[in-house]
Amino acid sequence: MFAGGRRYRSLAWLLLFIGIFNCLDFLATQHLVVYGQHSEWNPLMRPLVGTGFFVLYKLVAVPLGLFLLWLVRRSLVPKFMGLMSFTCGLYALVLIHTWVVFYSP
Repeated sequence: MFAGGRRYRSLAWLLLFIGIFNCLDFLATQHLVVYGQHSEWNPLMRPLVGTGFFVLYKLVAVPLGLFLLWLVRRSLVPKFMGLMSFTCGLYALVLIHTWVVFYSP
């Protein structure tokens, strides 16, 4: 898998899932807000949605941030593994909510 073996495997999975969730969130936002009739509720992201900056943020800056977290994994894992797990779980819940509310029949 990645250098570091079993010790960092959980972190690698969490970062991978957060990256996938980020891409799904980007696609849902594009579909529902940019091309649909809904509005962005996040006041920090609202001005960016529908612009090239939104694409840069979601598809470049976030993956780059995840990669940087991987690079500092030796100091990250002992201190923030619980927070990374919480973030991944919360992102999964947001996407489940989005799916149930907007996409389920």
